[in-house]
Amino acid sequence: MATETNTEERILEAARKVFIQKGMAAARMQEVAEEAGINKALLHYYFKDKQHLFEGVFKESAQRQFGCIWESLKQCETLFPAIETFVAAYLDRMIEDPLLPLFIANELNRDPAGLACFVDRGKESRARFLRMVEEAYERGEIIDIDPRELLVNIMALCAHPFIARPMLQHIHGITDDAFRRMIQKRRKSVPEFIIRSIRS
Repeated sequence: MATETNTEERILEAARKVFIQKGMAAARMQEVAEEAGINKALLHYYFKDKQHLFEGVFKESAQRQFGCIWESLKQCETLFPAIETFVAAYLDRMIEDPLLPLFIANELNRDPAGLACFVDRGKESRARFLRMVEEAYERGEIIDIDPRELLVNIMALCAHPFIARPMLQHIHGITDDAFRRMIQKRRKSVPEFIIRSIRS
């Protein structure tokens, strides 16, 4: 059983590398088998086709990107600490896996109806965050803003540097170390910017 589990994990990790590099459309099962160090017949024993393998990878990737954020929000009671926690959790997770946001964005654009369910696993925490926005407005702490718009703004400020990373590196010459330093600064500057923009 342990061997089967290890093989499946190895396949998923190999598939993740291939899908993130090439996307669902361009990836080939043979490439995944070669990356995992197994033959194609064994790959099909675990995953009958590319769609099933891709869904396994995408589900795990979406959990990597969003799971830590929704979990971290469970510890927050009010909006401003929640914004700080959200940004820190997102940026810390993504600096470990900087290609993930672009992969998820590309694949969601390719198949929004089929893949949205894998991203939408944080309903309880998201609803809690939206409630905190409404409560902060009722207490007179923030301006009148649609809670969903605020959430989109925060996610955009967090995700954009990772999605734009190839441009930043190849056009503006930002090195990996400089990129990491920029993200570390954004842990503080993004929440400050957001809170300043909505404070009443």
